[in-house]
Amino acid sequence: MNKIFAAFLMMLAPLICRAENWETVRNSGEYFYGEGQGKTLAEAKENAQVALMEMIVTTVSTSFERVDEEVASGGKSEHRSNVRNCLKTYSQGTLTNLENFSPIRVPGGYVWRFYMKRSELERLYELRTIRARSMMEMGEECLSKMQVGMALQNFYWAYTLLRSLQYPNAVKDDEGRILLDVLSARITEVLSAIEVKYVSRIDERVMLQFTYNRMPIAGLVFHYNDGRSDDCGGEVKNGNGILSMAKGHEAAEFYHVYIDYEYKEEAQGDVEVQSVLDVISRRVFPGAGLVVENTEKASAQPSKAAVKTVTTSTMAATGEAFDMKLNPEGSQVVQKADEYADIMEKVIEAARTRNLSLADRYFTVDGGLPRYRELLKKGAATVVGTPHIEFFKGREGQVVARGLQLALTYTRGRKRTFVEDVVFTFNKDKKIENVNFGLGQVAENDILCKHPKWDNEVKEMLMEFLENYKTAYCMKDSDYIRNILSDDAVIIVGNVAKRVASSAASGKEHPMSVGGQDIIRYNRYTKDEYLRNLKRCFDRNEFINLRFSRNDIQHLEKFADRKLYGIQIGQEYSSTTYSDKGFLFLLVDLTNQDQPQIKIRTWQPNEERWDKLYHAGDFYDF
Repeated sequence: MNKIFAAFLMMLAPLICRAENWETVRNSGEYFYGEGQGKTLAEAKENAQVALMEMIVTTVSTSFERVDEEVASGGKSEHRSNVRNCLKTYSQGTLTNLENFSPIRVPGGYVWRFYMKRSELERLYELRTIRARSMMEMGEECLSKMQVGMALQNFYWAYTLLRSLQYPNAVKDDEGRILLDVLSARITEVLSAIEVKYVSRIDERVMLQFTYNRMPIAGLVFHYNDGRSDDCGGEVKNGNGILSMAKGHEAAEFYHVYIDYEYKEEAQGDVEVQSVLDVISRRVFPGAGLVVENTEKASAQPSKAAVKTVTTSTMAATGEAFDMKLNPEGSQVVQKADEYADIMEKVIEAARTRNLSLADRYFTVDGGLPRYRELLKKGAATVVGTPHIEFFKGREGQVVARGLQLALTYTRGRKRTFVEDVVFTFNKDKKIENVNFGLGQVAENDILCKHPKWDNEVKEMLMEFLENYKTAYCMKDSDYIRNILSDDAVIIVGNVAKRVASSAASGKEHPMSVGGQDIIRYNRYTKDEYLRNLKRCFDRNEFINLRFSRNDIQHLEKFADRKLYGIQIGQEYSSTTYSDKGFLFLLVDLTNQDQPQIKIRTWQPNEERWDKLYHAGDFYDF
């Protein structure tokens, strides 16, 4: 508690008004305060923190609304504990040095004194309310793009943030409705519109189709029982999801899946949200549980314990993977692609039968073949459904094949299954020279469709770079990442970078600036430092998975002699040991397309407002 509350107090430091003396603090009625004594300064400080917390809890607990049924039925002691836990969650924000009265030396030790204005507690509640509203807006935007998982995540996180307020039912929308009720109804509505259909079973892998309002879901996380463990995780991509059953598990008549709306793992990169999820009791939404009928088995009635039965009457049983089409212009698509289609048919069949040597002759020996074999070994990859391959014009006469999806299953710790798009690049000799993981439909369409004035080769160049970047992290390719990072790259990892006054005298050849002010080197790493940390990350994780979503790309046209692009892209990161989500910014020099150079890499976790994110226009002086 003490560490969390220390951060809570540090956050309040900018809001604290210095009183003239301790008697003013104690007698004015305008402050919360705590005084602690101890044999050491650390002990005195800790006791003062406890005293201040207890005063706040005692003051606000009588008016703190009870929104949790468990707490409401648990009596005063549980309610008081709930209030204390809610206050602990206010530990995020701009951390600065805490202002306080100087400690006093007394016989046998020290006395420490903390205080804060009572009115400032309301400001903290307001900041959290603003963030919850922003998350709700983000959820609606995600839902419009069929990113149902991210929509549920934003709705539930907003719902939980509001439940941590002193007066949660006082927060209302523009129509005067209690926002907690609106969010609860919205989550229930979204869950009720999700349907899951059995497609087929290949060995121990059960293929499912996920829809929202009968449209394929772009992204979603779910849980299931593989016959041995209830704690298995799966990912929906472009409507397709996989159950990786335990070896030897016989086909069942019904499969149970549970839609994840809490996304607690992804909150690890956001301490505010994580702390709230940790202390606020989890709200159970019954519509998250689904029962999927195996249409290849004799019909049977599910048990009464089933929450929701999903029928297949609304969709034709095609037995194929969903085909979520990209929306390129006609000039971007290869019109006569029969020869390429024949090659891809053989490559896919070789992968499906695990007889890879049947397709070796269609790859370049030094590039495409080793990459494809390595990729298929990753996560015991298997082909999803019947792929619909489309062929796009690449740069410099290349042809790019998109549409294959692979299921990757990892078993270290909790079993996880991901569905990944796979992209094949043909050279002029119709040999596959490169194989990458794809960006996903939302990210790809943003690049293909947002910039109608850009040449097709520019769009494909950007797609290729991002696909290489994503694949390098998923395949733990440290050498590639080392090569694309400029030796003087600005690398900021962790929390949102802070801004300070100009530091032009820093001696750096390429100072980094945002909005006229330099970004301080907070969690800033040199290239070698970043790569050392990355290697440790690669070594301790069985898998690393990146999911890209919406993006915005800017061309820095004022650098006429160079092809500089600023790429702002949403990224969900998952690994064996850690998960988070946020926005990645890359300023990349693509002048030499075979040797791209990243000049800036920044990471802003869990930022809901697009206008707060760094873009290429914020940076200059390179």
